[in-house]
Amino acid sequence: MIEFKNITKSYDKKTLILKNINFKIKTGEFIILIGESGCGKTTTMKLINRLIDPTDGVILIDGEDVSKINPITLRRRIGYVIQKEGLMPHMTIGENIELVPKLLKWDKKKRKDRAYELLNILNLNPDIYYEKFPHELSGGQKQRVGIARALATNPDIILMDEPFSALDPITRESIQDEILKLQKELGKTIIFVTHDMDEAIKLGEKIAFLKDGEILQFGTPDEILKKPASEYIEQFIGKDRIWKTPKKLLVSDIMSKHYWTIEKRSNISRAFNLLKTHDIDFLIVTESEGAKYSEPLGIIFRKNLIHAMENNILRVRDVMDTDFLTIDKDSHLLDALNKMSSISAKVIPVIDDKKNLTGVITNLGLVSAINKIAPNSDFSDKGGGL
Repeated sequence: MIEFKNITKSYDKKTLILKNINFKIKTGEFIILIGESGCGKTTTMKLINRLIDPTDGVILIDGEDVSKINPITLRRRIGYVIQKEGLMPHMTIGENIELVPKLLKWDKKKRKDRAYELLNILNLNPDIYYEKFPHELSGGQKQRVGIARALATNPDIILMDEPFSALDPITRESIQDEILKLQKELGKTIIFVTHDMDEAIKLGEKIAFLKDGEILQFGTPDEILKKPASEYIEQFIGKDRIWKTPKKLLVSDIMSKHYWTIEKRSNISRAFNLLKTHDIDFLIVTESEGAKYSEPLGIIFRKNLIHAMENNILRVRDVMDTDFLTIDKDSHLLDALNKMSSISAKVIPVIDDKKNLTGVITNLGLVSAINKIAPNSDFSDKGGGL
């Protein structure tokens, strides 16, 4: 765990860069530091490996005060990737990757085996790239080597300072995918600086949003997208961004809380009156009408009531549709789309973890939600349809 406790950083006792920073990074988390240029995100990150020391406050790594650790020793324990990969131009790719292991006096075979392993992981054939020099590589290939060098000694913590900002969009997305895969496989603690909100949402488990040296909000991408802590954050991320990131949309985000229930023992005339009075097309049948917490037992549509009248059926329970599906409020939007299309449903009750009714998704409501999603989002690539 990395913990920032009351961290302040100033220069010349006048220029305040960071103001009372407090937050915790759990072991194995992928944390994003984001904000405009000059907000303090890179300064915050560099405090971890003591490229910068705080003016006040303490930074702990697994309970140990980093100010008590020799800076050189500390940095050899922490991987570091920068925007311009910083490779030594006079060294081969293998020598660049093996730089820190060599300083730690690993034997030659162990160093080379590790370099080969990392080049394979990062999709660079070691038989081809190990003996090449940096000037022979593309920008994306150099950045992969920079990542390999940061991973060479298998550090638990990796710092990444806008490592992909100079890359073209296709290469950038490819390396982002590789980093996510590595994170999942290796479980490293990654602190990643960016000013790109799309990158932050894609990569981060949590996002620390900085402005003028302060953390305005620290939370998951979902929390920041759906409940930005300030108007400034809302403007930074864009008010409609949630609709441009459909992978973040849950059933609870699009469900309607405006619905009517009816008790299963109610008579048919009661159901008719509710539909007519509220100008609605369906009722959710529950054990007790209007109960705050109740499990959906069925659905009544107008066709059910017509059938009841034609057959002298008096009670809702005897004519309600019981062949229906429910969906959990924490399910993905795509789950709702697939479930609704699979049975050509007009309405699906939404339930919580205790199977209590919390809302409804209707066919029209789902279409409306999908229409809000930007045409260039990746939702259309995931399948589904009405």
